[in-house]
Amino acid sequence: MRVQLAELGGTLDALHARIDEHVNEDAALGGRCNQLQGEITVLDGELHLLAHSLEEAQGEREALVQRQGITRQRLADLDSERGALQQRLTDAEGRWRQLQETVGEVEEQAHRLEVRHAQVEAELLAAQRRISEEFAASWEDVRDVRLATSRDETMGRIEALRGLVAALGPVNLRAVDEHQALQTRVDVLRTQADDLARAKAALVALVERLDQILQVKFMETYQAVNEEFNRLFVRLFAGGRAHLLLVDGDPGTEPGIEIEAQLPGKKMRSLSALSGGERVLVALSLIFAMLRVHPSPFCIFDEVEAALDDANTKKFTTLLRELAERTQVLIITHNKGSMEAADVLYGVTMETPGVSKIISMRLTRTDPAAKEAAAVS
Repeated sequence: MRVQLAELGGTLDALHARIDEHVNEDAALGGRCNQLQGEITVLDGELHLLAHSLEEAQGEREALVQRQGITRQRLADLDSERGALQQRLTDAEGRWRQLQETVGEVEEQAHRLEVRHAQVEAELLAAQRRISEEFAASWEDVRDVRLATSRDETMGRIEALRGLVAALGPVNLRAVDEHQALQTRVDVLRTQADDLARAKAALVALVERLDQILQVKFMETYQAVNEEFNRLFVRLFAGGRAHLLLVDGDPGTEPGIEIEAQLPGKKMRSLSALSGGERVLVALSLIFAMLRVHPSPFCIFDEVEAALDDANTKKFTTLLRELAERTQVLIITHNKGSMEAADVLYGVTMETPGVSKIISMRLTRTDPAAKEAAAVS
């Protein structure tokens, strides 16, 4: 009994010691719980602030997307209007040349009629002088005279007058009226030519204004693409910098664009001086920059990452997934990393010789917000 009592006493002491330890642990856990509760309160406040900031950012993004669509539509309308005005200008110039030719022909015909009119007047004056010399009478006195003679004498006089008329040659009695009609037509054509000249000047001014607007839009897009291109370059190469340069072309032509890139730890070089893989990454940076500035509803890539290693392919697929959030992407590839990043795979197999069969596979993802992107191997 004493032995058992001693053992029970030791056990009781051990139990008291364990109880003390649990009491101390409970006190420590209570303090830690209070500390975590305070941290949860702080995090709830930060979460509320972040949710509010997210709502504001989404509202700004929707406004920017709407403005971008309006600007893109306005630019397309301006391009269409510019094409229509250019066509109208070409048509007006053609009509202007035709009218110039018509005016020249009419002026030449009017000049011939004026010459003929002058000849008729000269012949008429000569006939009047002849009457005055031969018959000693003025034209006004004999113009309305009626001869009371016999028929033979009258016929002889008629023949004589016909001889005089034949000597005068053919006379166009309507030459003066035709000259006045042609002069009126020339005046009308000159008025139309002046109207076309004013219309041409207005169209030229409008085309110049549209060219200025397009130049401003081009520079805005160029600067935005240049900034986005530099950010993507730094992201893909983990440093460095890159930019686009406008290169002046021949007089009267559009400027060209040159790419310069500075890899981390290297000097600034042009695109042609880079290696194959580096050129591919630089080109992809430029393509994704343009797609971010002006998104497209649909994109097709064909073996664009063939020259990339696994690490750079992973960077490429990350950008591709970001692009797929707002653009439907179709990529033709044999790269395993690119196929792993796709949502749907399509392939061609030949189970039976000579008969191709298309197969597809949809890859499930844990992110429900990921947009659909297709890859063809």
